[in-house]
Amino acid sequence: MRLSPTDARRKRDQLMTDGYTVVPVVFGEPLLRDLRTWTHTIFERQTVDPRFRYQGSDFHAYSPARWAQRESRTAEDRSIADPIVDRFLGDPALRAVRDALQLEGLKALESLIILSKPAHGPPLYWHQDFMDWNSPAAATPWPTRISLSTYLTDTSVENGCLRVIPGTHRRRIDLHDHLPDAHEAEIQAIDDLNHPAFMDHPDAVDVELRAGDLVVADARLLHAARPNTSDAQRTLVLAWHDVFPFPDPPSWWTGPIPEAVRTPDTTAVYEGSRTPGAHLR
Repeated sequence: MRLSPTDARRKRDQLMTDGYTVVPVVFGEPLLRDLRTWTHTIFERQTVDPRFRYQGSDFHAYSPARWAQRESRTAEDRSIADPIVDRFLGDPALRAVRDALQLEGLKALESLIILSKPAHGPPLYWHQDFMDWNSPAAATPWPTRISLSTYLTDTSVENGCLRVIPGTHRRRIDLHDHLPDAHEAEIQAIDDLNHPAFMDHPDAVDVELRAGDLVVADARLLHAARPNTSDAQRTLVLAWHDVFPFPDPPSWWTGPIPEAVRTPDTTAVYEGSRTPGAHLR
């Protein structure tokens, strides 16, 4: 989809306000077809670890260049190198959308995460994926890390669509205080779907998508997924990117800037944390 300047501005504003936006029909054939074939082959030869039953899977593919930089380049159960990563990240339509949204300083982590919910798979718990909550970067009104992702089939409530709680990238809600850290042992071990991590929420939005739609999401946003009650697997590919290098605001930003962002100690080193702290208000 080619975005007009007006549509691009509207979707960029939604990313800032809601923590996510969707751009329809960015990826087309034959890339989607090749991604389906590639991921299907991976899951034919891989067994999903029970720890990842709520995620559905947690398989990582790296670009050949990024793989060569790894300290260990031995293929593990959940990691490989594949040139399809570069093909996804370099897709011309994706690049055009990134430019239209003015995602300045965008830097890919040069990997794809494959998250595939099997037929009749359970829901994914509520969580956010930000890991620098102690840093004043957590207080920015704009994202500093985003995911760019697409589903390889149409999604619906029935087959496990994405769920989001808009605004929770910048606004604390009661649910934050009841969630174990994302993807860690405590939340992976939950066996009660009545736990708050799986609860419905009055502000939750089901994001039903078509195959090839692009989802842009702030890493701080609370999100989850419906259970897959269908007879078919539902697969997502996701690429993390750094964006808007801290502490500089986007060139187009005209809104207020929190003091923690305006006057940071640029020499400080902050311990990584998955737990939202004082910067989430």
